[in-house]
Amino acid sequence: MAIRNKLLIDGKWVDASGGKTLSVLDPSDNAEITRVAAGTTDDVDKAAKAAERCHQSGDWSKLNPYGRSAILRKVGALINEKAQELAELESRDVGKPIFESLNIDVASGAATFEYFADLAVDICGEVIPAPYNEVHNYTVREPLGVVGAIIPWNFPFLIACRKLASALAAGNCVVIKPATWAPLSTLALGDIFNEAGLPPGAVNILTGQGSTAGNSLLAHPAIHDISFTGSTDVGRAVMKGCVEGLKSCGLELGGKSPAIVLPDCNMDETIDGTLFGAYLNQGECCCAATRMLVHEAVYDEFVERFVAGSEAIKVGMPLEDDTRFGCLIHSDHMASVMSYIESGRNEGSKLACGGEALSSGPFEKGNFLPPTVFVDVEPDHRISREEIFGPVIVITKGKDENELIRLANDTCYGLAASIWTTNLKASHRIASQLQAGTVWVNLHNFVFPSGPYGGYKDSGIGRELGREGLLSLTQTKTVMVSLFEPGFKWY
Repeated sequence: MAIRNKLLIDGKWVDASGGKTLSVLDPSDNAEITRVAAGTTDDVDKAAKAAERCHQSGDWSKLNPYGRSAILRKVGALINEKAQELAELESRDVGKPIFESLNIDVASGAATFEYFADLAVDICGEVIPAPYNEVHNYTVREPLGVVGAIIPWNFPFLIACRKLASALAAGNCVVIKPATWAPLSTLALGDIFNEAGLPPGAVNILTGQGSTAGNSLLAHPAIHDISFTGSTDVGRAVMKGCVEGLKSCGLELGGKSPAIVLPDCNMDETIDGTLFGAYLNQGECCCAATRMLVHEAVYDEFVERFVAGSEAIKVGMPLEDDTRFGCLIHSDHMASVMSYIESGRNEGSKLACGGEALSSGPFEKGNFLPPTVFVDVEPDHRISREEIFGPVIVITKGKDENELIRLANDTCYGLAASIWTTNLKASHRIASQLQAGTVWVNLHNFVFPSGPYGGYKDSGIGRELGREGLLSLTQTKTVMVSLFEPGFKWY
């Protein structure tokens, strides 16, 4: 698969209007993979207007839902057909293991298009009883128009698929801005859309800096909604940027997700599940299980086994099939994660494993940090409160169920949480008290296209995925039809 490094506007690959480019690095050795176009405000204007023309023409918005469904289904099939190439591109760009890119990111991306292809033919209004039999009152769901999507660098392919599949299924046209550090897999989708038969302008892909291309998306009058996934601080700025144009926005933001471990858990299942929850994508995951809140009765056993499991995970080069833990996305991000590790040491948390960058042999030039665990962490320590977005896990002891719930909710975030127990009643009782958009029981980091996903508190507003996520990308029109006999007068 050829690496695309231009902008997709109105179905055509074009250079940025300013002629400038941005470097894209391979995080395993920090060598340049390619340079991509640095989109400008002028390019955003062209892309937004192309999307607006497509929407107003009805080439996509008025296409029969079964026609939209067929094209989305073809996109899913093409993703599956090109899965190996897409996965290799994602792993080179992001640093995640090819095993994850292939079996999670790309596979789930294809499944997301297939799911929304099904929902595209099932977007319905309703008939509403009116106070007069002579009035027929019903609603219809219509697309918002043009949706602007801004995606992060940790799961760029999968999150692009989520935003694009749902917006397109609802009949919207899209201008999408990939992450500056990891734009290549999103650009690869452009050729897939063209091959699948999407009309020109239905999807426009614009690489560039957030301060230029991203802000221009927020300000453009042709864009009616912004869908953003990223940090909470940037999410606040996005929401402010939507105010002036009265744009709707969906924000899926940061997290500091707890995993509550109860004494009656199946410890084998719990260790395997929390290791996956903690270290998927090197911990560069907004819903990662970064806070282990463990009942004092099993605390010592959990710590011993979780640390041993962390040390056993194979750190390796992203494109090696047996690698389960790759490298961090960028040297700047690596420096940020290392600063948190230093903070944990300074605050008195006990470093149980990891904590030092790997810098010899094949890891010499890349951004490699092994799984890192702090134990006996106090809830007020910085590493326990702030989102690190890397493989740094904190383990805290709780004396009983109530204290564990209090610790879980003692955060500004509320994206996800998990409960590890064999007690069915306890799982439902605790789930009802957790302030989180997703609560898993005996698993973590499972997100399906059919399940609404989003956060409480500083973890965002709105929901993506599922029927709820789809309907949030539509607007409701009320229609009233008179059935009065001729001669009705109000005077």
